[in-house]
Amino acid sequence: MKKKILFLLIALVASISLLAQKQEKIYYDKDWKGCSQSKAEYYRLITFDSDGKPVGKVFDYYITGELQWEGILSFFTKSDDLKNIQEGLCIWYYKNGKKSRESNFIMGKEEGVTTFWHENGNKARIIEFKNGVPVGQSIDYYENGKIMREAKFSNGKIESDIYYYESGKLYRKLTYADGKLANKFFLECDEFGKCQNVFYENFYSSDNVNQWWVGNNKDIYAEILSKKGLLMKDKTGNGFKSTINIPLNLTDNFSIETIIDFKDGETNNGHGLIWGGKDWDNYSYFVISANGHYRIGTEAEGIHLPIKAWTKTNVINQKKQRNSLKLLRIDDKVYFSINGQLIHSDNFYGFRGNSIGFYTLSGKKEVLFENLIVKQDVSNTGSSISSSANSNSEWRGNGSGFFIDYRGYIATNYHVVKDATQIEVNFIRDGQQQAFKAEVIQSDKQNDLAILKITDNLFKPFTSIPYNFQTTLCDVGTNIFALGYPMADIMGSEIKFTDGKISSRTGVQGDITMYQISVPIQSGNSGGALFDYDGNLVGITSAGLNRDYFNSENVNYAIKSSYLKNLIEVLPVSIQLPNDKTIATKTLTEKIKILSDYVVLIKIK
Repeated sequence: MKKKILFLLIALVASISLLAQKQEKIYYDKDWKGCSQSKAEYYRLITFDSDGKPVGKVFDYYITGELQWEGILSFFTKSDDLKNIQEGLCIWYYKNGKKSRESNFIMGKEEGVTTFWHENGNKARIIEFKNGVPVGQSIDYYENGKIMREAKFSNGKIESDIYYYESGKLYRKLTYADGKLANKFFLECDEFGKCQNVFYENFYSSDNVNQWWVGNNKDIYAEILSKKGLLMKDKTGNGFKSTINIPLNLTDNFSIETIIDFKDGETNNGHGLIWGGKDWDNYSYFVISANGHYRIGTEAEGIHLPIKAWTKTNVINQKKQRNSLKLLRIDDKVYFSINGQLIHSDNFYGFRGNSIGFYTLSGKKEVLFENLIVKQDVSNTGSSISSSANSNSEWRGNGSGFFIDYRGYIATNYHVVKDATQIEVNFIRDGQQQAFKAEVIQSDKQNDLAILKITDNLFKPFTSIPYNFQTTLCDVGTNIFALGYPMADIMGSEIKFTDGKISSRTGVQGDITMYQISVPIQSGNSGGALFDYDGNLVGITSAGLNRDYFNSENVNYAIKSSYLKNLIEVLPVSIQLPNDKTIATKTLTEKIKILSDYVVLIKIK
């Protein structure tokens, strides 16, 4: 009877609690500001307790009724959703019901991996946060699943930023230090693999990180106007310059361009670009006037060499209007354009210095230079697979390895990379040979295992790893095959296939970490992947018994994959083991073709 009374009391308390809760429907406009139903793009169903605090899950809907978001709010205000604080797992949806985003929050700050999806269901972005700031790697994808951009962050500051064409070739690469470009140039390539070093100043902030000359005295004035440009005022009429050092070489082609906004002053005097500057006795210039004339010339050892005297042209936007100027060097010629129209060409002559910037030739005036873009061709860059990995000098050894994670983590034998001062990994991707620098991040000497990480910024992460990582024991007699690069210096750098069976579930003297296998293993096979015929990774090829010493034939060994799993679990980063089983339905030939792209040749110094 007492239990029944207790149950009724609990039920009564629960009922009172539920009665004290109240669900409301709140309407929002396209900017998620509270509004009336007639102006709404979305509505929210939210439950409040007796104190007016949100309880349980909150659900947002498109005004047409489809679920748009679900999650928990630890703080809520009706008027502006941007002021609300999200907590825990939150999920956003497209109208078609597919996820558009999934994030985890702690006190309103993103924590862990945030994933975005395209409307077709393919991933759009993966980015990791800690305490609300990006950390580690961020990857953006095209709708077809190919990588569009990858960036690397540290404590919220970007370290590298790489963009790709949809074809997979490199488009742009930027490197940062303390959140700012590490050097003046970044790399930019076309879809045919031709690359240029690019300097781009748009005066986005007033920090003056490129150290333009700025100053304010009674005669001349220069100031950076954030998001507008470099404003130069000349009260003397004698002219002055503001330049920075942008190193160019005289071997490769280059271009220099800017946009000029004439603000006020005398219209019959020049203002424009200056380059090749060493001092006032050595420089070149390309200037226009606000009354429609242009002039091109050079000072060489203090001697003025006119290239084009003042010339009238109707391509200049006159008076208080904007104009773009560009000069383009191609081999032994230089081409000059105004507003995209070619107005002169001449022979190219070398210059003495690397000062490039802006010039008010003469006249009292006020001119805003909105940007400066300098591009120089990069000799012998090759295609997007070019790498900073050093491949010019001799390598003292090689082995094999294979990818265990899409971000560039590779498993191999410890003895392959032992005492290495430099490591390079080579593999085939999209039919092309690639080479990247790598380093050891974890090793297990006792079990002869090591894990490498590609450190080269040009490496483009995979979307997935197409095999299944199996840790259960294989039976004796299981059909298996190995992929690797045996004796690459003699047999060549093409991947090799060998097959056989599991001969024993233990190694030398009953070693339980090993399989004995009949798959032929030569020098260089060490560290390669061992698969069963369903495409499951079952081991890492390790060594063969010395046939001369032991008078044996084809007695070889592989480390069981479960011991590699143990090593992976102590890494400082989280790795989700490959679990793709779709390869099991492929023919053996198809399996080899697919898996070969994920097995690497490891070279060491």
